[in-house]
Amino acid sequence: MSEKANTNFPESSEGEMLRIKPQNIITFSRTGNELVGTVEITNVDTKDVSYKVKTTAPEKFRVRPSTGILPPSASVTINVMLQHGQQIHTINREKFLVMCIGLTNEISSSPQELTELWKNISAKSASVEQHRLKCALPVNFDESGLESMFGGGTTAGNMTAGPDQYGLMGGSYAGGSMMSMGADKQMSVLQQTISHLNDTTHRLEVQVKRNHRFQWITCVLFVLLAIAIVYILKIEIKSNASEYCSTAERHH
Repeated sequence: MSEKANTNFPESSEGEMLRIKPQNIITFSRTGNELVGTVEITNVDTKDVSYKVKTTAPEKFRVRPSTGILPPSASVTINVMLQHGQQIHTINREKFLVMCIGLTNEISSSPQELTELWKNISAKSASVEQHRLKCALPVNFDESGLESMFGGGTTAGNMTAGPDQYGLMGGSYAGGSMMSMGADKQMSVLQQTISHLNDTTHRLEVQVKRNHRFQWITCVLFVLLAIAIVYILKIEIKSNASEYCSTAERHH
């Protein structure tokens, strides 16, 4: 079972030890009678790393595996499954935190010692790398046939919520399933749009860096070519001057 994470998640980093896919949002899909999301993590460091997955709602999800060790360049797919009996459309409110720490020769890789390591180390430690992931359902998600396994998206009765644990206003609920489902779907669309914009921004940044490198290479080649041309011109001038002097001496 995954542990409950601190609700004040840090922002996702580029990752010096782990590459996370997807980077920002876990999208849950229907697999038989299960709702499953997947996260692939890859060790991009040169040493072994230990990873651990936490969530804001450990009672809602089964996470397998929730902890482990990755050698350099190794990958693992983490499956996140919604527990039966949970509300489907509350998925959008939850978050996951993937943490990792580099392993040294002094740290044993035994399960007992790794458990003690994660129990004693602070999540705010500079040696711990952290990645935050939100949850979302696909646009126009069809939950037909899942009603008996999971709760629907309704909220019974009238309730006015203040700021929830993520700093967002919960708003007022009137007990209508269409209102709740519509709000959740809009949130899902918004999260996917933000994820798409983040990916596009990342690709543009990579392209800009490549263009800068190409410009530097072009400038260097231009300077080298200019130096070569000047050198060749000097040799030609000296050669022509020598020939002119020799011809003048013969005429005299």
